[in-house]
Amino acid sequence: MQLKSIDKERYRSRLNRIILSSILALAGISLGSSTLLIQLVSEPGAGNFWLNATGVFIGCLVVGTALKRLKSHPYFFEVAYIWDLKHELNLIQRKLKAVSAAADRLDPTALTILAFSYAGSRLIWQLDDNTLVLSELNQADNALQQKITEAGLQIDPAQYQRPMLEKF
Repeated sequence: MQLKSIDKERYRSRLNRIILSSILALAGISLGSSTLLIQLVSEPGAGNFWLNATGVFIGCLVVGTALKRLKSHPYFFEVAYIWDLKHELNLIQRKLKAVSAAADRLDPTALTILAFSYAGSRLIWQLDDNTLVLSELNQADNALQQKITEAGLQIDPAQYQRPMLEKF
């Protein structure tokens, strides 16, 4: 996965529209389907909890399927890219202890993974205005870059590929 430049305003605007549309669709489909189920199946005075829960399940299923199919549409590009980047960073986070230990031993693969993780995290945090811990990320990244420089290595986060994680 390569890091790409994302227009923050465009990303935020589209993300907000997608979230709002998803919420409205989920509410409408859930209410409509549960109401229909109650009309078709329920008896007067009976509890409708499971019919309502089924309506919510149907709404989640429809909205989830729609989002999955629309993910490749150009309008979803920025949002889908960030979703994929967050997924990739989550995979790295699961192996971070082993990757960090290998990076301390100056393993080039581990250093590449960490460099990608820091650069990807910075991109996401800036897009989401999560600047509270950005200084900690910058310190960790600076320490990593210093370690790479002292070891005389050339590490490029753009060289990161998911199969690198299999080593850890």
